[in-house]
Amino acid sequence: MPYDRNRHGPRRLVGPGFHARVHAVVRTVPPGFVTTYGDIAAALGSPRVARQVGFAMAAVPAGSDVPWWRVVAAGGRISIRGAAATRQCRHLRSEGITVRATRVLDFAQRRCLGLSTP
Repeated sequence: MPYDRNRHGPRRLVGPGFHARVHAVVRTVPPGFVTTYGDIAAALGSPRVARQVGFAMAAVPAGSDVPWWRVVAAGGRISIRGAAATRQCRHLRSEGITVRATRVLDFAQRRCLGLSTP
């Protein structure tokens, strides 16, 4: 989904370079694991900016090397809808993650904790 200022808010709500820092953390999530918007916010030292992490993820350019599909909502829920949700589920399944409907079933075992900024 492309970035839309009206839908996603200001790009630099949390400061210059925030999107790049979010994307760098997401790149550290290994295949076969998922993380949450809140986990990424905590890794960045700002646990209250999970929503802005979501905005940064929505702004990932098409064709990017950021594994956006490894980021889910709290509890392992797929938070996007439509064709993007179908693509996310397909990517997760290809990495061995069990997804039923819009939820990662083995979320506790597949959750990548202890993320750090590269």
